Amino acid sequence: MEIVFADPDLEQIETNEAGATRLPVAVIKSARRKLTVLRAAPDDRTMRNWKSLHYEKLKGDREGRRSIRINKQYRMVFTIDSETEPQTITVLAIEDYHP
Repeated sequence: MEIVFADPDLEQIETNEAGATRLPVAVIKSARRKLTVLRAAPDDRTMRNWKSLHYEKLKGDREGRRSIRINKQYRMVFTIDSETEPQTITVLAIEDYHP
């Protein structure tokens, strides 16, 4: 899959400037590993089968978005454009979902 970032600041997570995201170092490292896994996935069905991702479709006002867990506290929220080839993931946020 192709990965793009909706927020240019969040795009820094894969650079040496990752500290500018103000995310904890452990979250940055884990997010980088998860992005590698997402790039290797041919489609979202594969992500569903990788239980370690904790892949889920969000509900309510976040309908159409998906998430994977980075760790017990943080998750990556994204959308998937299945019309493109390869499919494109747009990362919207890395957020603390247990505030």
